[in-house]
Amino acid sequence: MRIPGFTRVALCVCVAAAILAGCGGSQPPIGAPSAMPTQSQMRFGTSAPVLKPSLPSPRYEVTTPLVYAVNNENWSVAVYRAKAKDPAPLATITDGLTLSFGDCIDGEGTLYVTNEPSAGWVSEYPLGKTTPSRIITEGISEPAYCTIDASGNLWVANAGGANVTEYLKGSKKPHTVITNSLFDPVGIAIDRSGNLYVGNGYGAPGKNLEVYAPGSQSPSRTITNGVTSPCGLAVDSNGTLYVANEFQSNVEEYRSGQGDPFQTITQGIKGPGAVTVDKKGVLYVSNISNNTVVEFAPGSITPLKRQISQGLSEPTGVGNYPALLP
Repeated sequence: MRIPGFTRVALCVCVAAAILAGCGGSQPPIGAPSAMPTQSQMRFGTSAPVLKPSLPSPRYEVTTPLVYAVNNENWSVAVYRAKAKDPAPLATITDGLTLSFGDCIDGEGTLYVTNEPSAGWVSEYPLGKTTPSRIITEGISEPAYCTIDASGNLWVANAGGANVTEYLKGSKKPHTVITNSLFDPVGIAIDRSGNLYVGNGYGAPGKNLEVYAPGSQSPSRTITNGVTSPCGLAVDSNGTLYVANEFQSNVEEYRSGQGDPFQTITQGIKGPGAVTVDKKGVLYVSNISNNTVVEFAPGSITPLKRQISQGLSEPTGVGNYPALLP
C-alpha cells in the first residue's frame, strides 16, 4: 500500500506517523468540491473533516446487491453493481476520506470507512449517500479494518492504539476496548455467535490471529498456522474463517473452531487486502497489487470469470450490501 508522496511497507509499521507529525495540511471541509489534495495536505497530521449537515448530500442509485471498494492510493470508495462483468462505478465517494483503508456495511446499508492520518477517524455514510452523516474520532488510533456484529454494533481495529474498540449502534463513544494480547491489530471479523477474530502483526514479527469469545476481553485461542501477513478477515454464515495474507498472495480458509487451514486460495490472488462474504456465500477478494476485486463461488478456489477492475487504485478494502450481518 502506497500513500502518494510516501512509501510504507505496512500499515502497522507506523513510525512515519511520529516523524511526520505536525507537518501541517488539512482536509477540505465536507461539501467542498472534491479534488486531489496537494502535497502539503498529504500528511499524517491531517485533522478530521468538519461536517456541514445543512448541505445536500449527493446520492447514487441503490440497487442490490452492491460492492464497495476502498482505494488507498487516491482516498476514495468506488460503489459497484454486484454480479456484473467488470462494471464501471455507480459512484465514487471522496468526501470525508483521507488515507482511507478499510470498510464495513451494516444491515441497513450504512457504510463505515476507516481513515488513518494521525489518530484518524471513521466516516459513516447512509445507504445511497456520498457525504458522511457522522465522523467518529473518540477511541480511534490509526484504524485499519472494521466489522459489524449481529446487533449492528461497530468494531474497529486500531493499529496505532494496539486495541479494538466497539461502538454500540448509533453511538460515537467506545463501549468496549480490548487490549489483551493485541499488537499491530489490522484484520477484524465477527461471526454470528459473536466470536471476535483479530489479526496481529501484519507488518511485524509474531504474526497470529486472536479469537475472543462473546463478551470476553481475553482470547480463548490463538491461530498461528497459515497466518503469515494477516490483512483482511471474514467469516461466512457457516463459520468458515477467511484470512487474506497480503505478502504471500493467498487466502487461507479455516473451518469453524479449527486452527489449521483446510484450503488455500492462490488462483486470481495478488497482494490481497480485504475479503468479504455475501449472504449467498460468494467470497470477494480485493487485490492491491493488480487493482482487481475477484469473486469465488462458495467452496471454490477458482475465481469466477467476472471481476471488477474499473475505478480501482490499490483497493485495500471491500464490502458488500446486503451485508451478511446482522
